[in-house]
Amino acid sequence: MRNVRALLVVTAMVSLTLGSAPSVFADDGVALTAAQETCLKKALTAAEFEQFLANPFDLGLKDKAKSCQVSGGSGNGTGGAVVKPGKVATTGNWITANPFDLSQVIAISVFRSCSGHDYSGTNISGQPESDRSMKHYIQTDIPWTSTGSLKGFAPFAGTVTVMSEQFPLGKQVAVTSPVTGWQMVYFHGDPQVKNGAKVKAGQAVIAWPPSNAPAVIDQLHPEGTSFDVALRAADGRYMDSPLLHMAPKVAKAWSAKGFTPARAIVSKTARDAAPCNATYNATDATDWVRAN
Repeated sequence: MRNVRALLVVTAMVSLTLGSAPSVFADDGVALTAAQETCLKKALTAAEFEQFLANPFDLGLKDKAKSCQVSGGSGNGTGGAVVKPGKVATTGNWITANPFDLSQVIAISVFRSCSGHDYSGTNISGQPESDRSMKHYIQTDIPWTSTGSLKGFAPFAGTVTVMSEQFPLGKQVAVTSPVTGWQMVYFHGDPQVKNGAKVKAGQAVIAWPPSNAPAVIDQLHPEGTSFDVALRAADGRYMDSPLLHMAPKVAKAWSAKGFTPARAIVSKTARDAAPCNATYNATDATDWVRAN
């Protein structure tokens, strides 16, 4: 996974300046105006600003960024879906359609891995977590030149939000459920529907590799396409692994590939005992699960 990790660091930490407001997009699609960007650069050190772009949910930076009126993830990316405060579900199997075809997936990173970059915040139990990746990276055997060959599907009915990526590889697509208050976020692909579209479970919403992958192929690893997915509350309160909220038929497909909660989730206790220490170069043995 050495080449995979190299891509994840690049896609996480390279900021994209767009010139006019909004001037910067954080990794979860939060758009910063020029004024907010200037404020954050004054409130944070250069290293902290880069960390904010990589992870706007970082609890350690929340107070420092508060004066700039930027709330990492809170209320962003809902695409018009109405999610009432206090109405975010904390139990249930909401993922009723497989998010993508697993046939060409060769490995995934574990939830709370030390791969890619810090992507952390508050877990579904309301406990603060930091210095870990609370999403899954997906490695396939599809070459970068085979653009659009793998589709991503809405895991539940909801509203689509299309956002820019910090690293200019495709777009970011989120599907938000107005029923549960949760959203699935797909990174670095080509949107298959328009921003604000209402979709049903199983409807195609994104495709990989993105059409602009050949233009930046010199910055990508040669093993094949990688992308990432995250499950988070639309109001930014919680994060959790999709593996814990799959309907039985979806969970069965993932289990057949060897991707089970037992194998692909590091517990909070275990990660607390073995922190990433801001070093995101996890090995196959510790933080990646190879497909059966």
